[in-house]
This record gives sequence, structure tokens and C-alpha cells, in this order.
Amino acid sequence: MSSVPRSQPFPTAVFLGDSVTTGWQAITHPRNRWSSLVCEHLRWREVSLAADGLGFFARRGGHLPGGGRSPSCCDTTWLETVLRAEPDVVTVCLGLNDAAFLPSQLELVSQAVDHDLSFLAARLRGVPVIVAPYFPALGVGPRFGVVRHLVHERATELGLVSTDIMSTAIDGDEGKLSVDGIHPDDAGHAAIARTMIGYYEEYVPAVCRRRSAQA
Repeated sequence: MSSVPRSQPFPTAVFLGDSVTTGWQAITHPRNRWSSLVCEHLRWREVSLAADGLGFFARRGGHLPGGGRSPSCCDTTWLETVLRAEPDVVTVCLGLNDAAFLPSQLELVSQAVDHDLSFLAARLRGVPVIVAPYFPALGVGPRFGVVRHLVHERATELGLVSTDIMSTAIDGDEGKLSVDGIHPDDAGHAAIARTMIGYYEEYVPAVCRRRSAQA
């Protein structure tokens, strides 16, 4: 009696991000956010761990009067949630909101970047972790540049994959940005998704091949 082979579960992709990953108010439907487009194309199971205003440092502490959250450079709440998702690939899209704390809290932002990336590198050995901070354009805004340098430098030291590809997919193109000039709109999210799909296929081909085998 022949048996039907059990199919492998869809790869789990975790996205740890900010309002660029939630879509904020700049997209017309949640399914149009870049991470959802990527997962639809690659047949990945999307776990979106994103919140407006989140950063390595920003909004990572306790509750504040009025509903906000304080910054923190040692919070593990979001990171532990990443682990519980048992990911096959993790993409970290943080940094944009941390620029607001510069220059006065540069040391704390640096500690927060080191804390988060070191945690993921140590606890997710064997799992691809792609660090892809987003800024509306490279070379615009000195504080953005400082955060970008901090993130890429520490990621490289830890042996994580680090890339500007989300930023270069937009590159300040007003036709891909919402009216605030920071958040990508539907066209921007589509551009980021196309770029990221190609990047994943190049840098995490094993996870992409699992998708192909299930088709």
C-alpha cells in the first residue's frame, strides 16, 4: 500500500520591524505591505512582529502616561517572541525611529543595537538573520546615517547578513513615498517586495527551495 508523503510545513518568516513593516497609514490594505507580498510570492508563513514607532531603543520600555512606551536598551520582550515563533528566517527592519534620540542618547542607542543583534545571533544559530534597516534615502539626514552605520557595523561583527536594499529600493523616489516623505506607499512596498524577493533567493536559497518543493 503506497503512502502519500507528508508535505513540509511552509517556512516561517519573522519580520521584526517598525511602521515601514506595519504599513502605517501609507498603504491601502494590509496585504499590500512588503512583507506580506514577499510571503505570498515565496509561500512563506508570515509572522509580523512590527509596531509603529518601534526601534532597537525606541518604544522598548515600560508604559508611559498617554499610552506610549519609554525607550530601553535591554528589553527582550520582542526578541523572546521571535524565538517562540520558531523561525526559518528572520528579517530585522529597525533603526528609523532611533534616530530621534541622537545625538543626546547615542550611547544608549548603540547599546540597544548591540543588545538586540547579539541576542539574535546567539539564540538563533543556524537560522538566517537578515538585518535590513530602512531609511527613505541613503545620505539624507546625518542622524539616519549614524544609526545606519551602528547597525551595519555591529551586524557585520556578529556575522549577520546586513543590507541597505530596502532603502535603495525607494531611494527618495516621491512616486514610491506617502505624503510624509518617509513611509513607502503601495508602489513603494511593491518595490521593496520585489527587491527583497530577489535578495532572499540569493542569500537564503535553501528556504526558498523549500517553497519550490511544496508547489
